[in-house]
Amino acid sequence: MGAIVETDKLIFNLQELQNGASHRQAVLEQDDLFLEEDIRFLGAVVKVDFYKTNHFIEVKLKVDAQTELICDRSLNPFSEDVSGSYHILFEPNPVEESETDKGAVKRIPHGDMQINISHEVRDTILLKVPIKKIHPDFFDSEGNLIEFKTKNFGEDAVFDEDNIDPRWAALKKLK
Repeated sequence: MGAIVETDKLIFNLQELQNGASHRQAVLEQDDLFLEEDIRFLGAVVKVDFYKTNHFIEVKLKVDAQTELICDRSLNPFSEDVSGSYHILFEPNPVEESETDKGAVKRIPHGDMQINISHEVRDTILLKVPIKKIHPDFFDSEGNLIEFKTKNFGEDAVFDEDNIDPRWAALKKLK
């Protein structure tokens, strides 16, 4: 597995954030983030909303990303757009850190004047990638999955009850 590429585009200087609400946007290129071996990152737009006070910094991020996946059925690559959001509460005081698929509470290390959300952006994208990676060609016009159909080829294409392999007949008797 490759290392997570941390981009400067997702590191924010705390001194540059004004008290109250502020907004930033980061456009990520293909080389800015590594997801996994079988999921290729093509790019993303990350919208970040900050709310800063003297006691905490609230970060809400929204990610719209493009990925290239490998189909589980055909092994053909296809593009998949994924979107997700995440909420992080950074506190300067010692706090019990916690993390879920929707948000996290994290401590800002003493003396650290930057927050890095690269891991959270990466994880948000990965959580939105479908478990079953199916190429769009395997869906009908209504978005329903097309089931596989068994095809027979050659002269023996017609199934003949009388012409059963004796090994199968012996197995059927075991039932």
